[in-house]
Amino acid sequence: MESNMTNAQKFLHLYNELDQAFARALGHSDYESFTYRIKQLSEKNPIVRRYKDDLHQLGSLRNAIAHQSRDGRAIAEPFDETVTLLKQIMDEYSKPKLVFPQFGFEVFSVTPLTPLIDLLTEMKQKDFSQAPILDESGNVIEVISTNTISRWLFAEYENELIDLTSARISDLIPHIEIKENYSLISRSTTVYEAAEIYIRQSAENKSQLDCMIITHSGKAGEKIIGLVCIEEIAGYLMD
Repeated sequence: MESNMTNAQKFLHLYNELDQAFARALGHSDYESFTYRIKQLSEKNPIVRRYKDDLHQLGSLRNAIAHQSRDGRAIAEPFDETVTLLKQIMDEYSKPKLVFPQFGFEVFSVTPLTPLIDLLTEMKQKDFSQAPILDESGNVIEVISTNTISRWLFAEYENELIDLTSARISDLIPHIEIKENYSLISRSTTVYEAAEIYIRQSAENKSQLDCMIITHSGKAGEKIIGLVCIEEIAGYLMD
């Protein structure tokens, strides 16, 4: 966009780009309304769903600018913040942020036979709080967290049996509070889709999801390439 354009001109330029992008996504004609496109896309696109109310208001503003002008001048001039919001929606819709590589990193995983002291050492050195537990085939069978370790320690303390040197991950598995409280997601998952998965599965489990584990296509047995926790997607959760 040219720097000498008015906010109304910038707004209409961005609006038309977004409207055309919506039309292409739906394979629809140019005669359908912006409101109709929002409704259709909000059923399948998490970014449109997130900004649905804003988009309806921006559509009303577009009508005021385009159809209620005098002497060729818009009677409604958008604020800078309004133009910025529209550009943000356009950018996020056209190039959505993916969980990978944003949350892609080497994940420390364990097996039931891994000594607990090995996990504690890694947690201290690399400052993480959760680790996937894999079976012999590399499938995720559980996620162990510092909360699980705390519950195990308290149980061992009550029974006067604490022995960190001989304890293995298998000893802690019975102390996992909510079983299979994680989700596998693919590297092509957007951060907004991840946020919706987190909300939906937390509601189904009636507890906050421990984490989402990233693999190439979100299937069991694939190499783990990242881990997503609530702290990392908090800014993408719907209000």
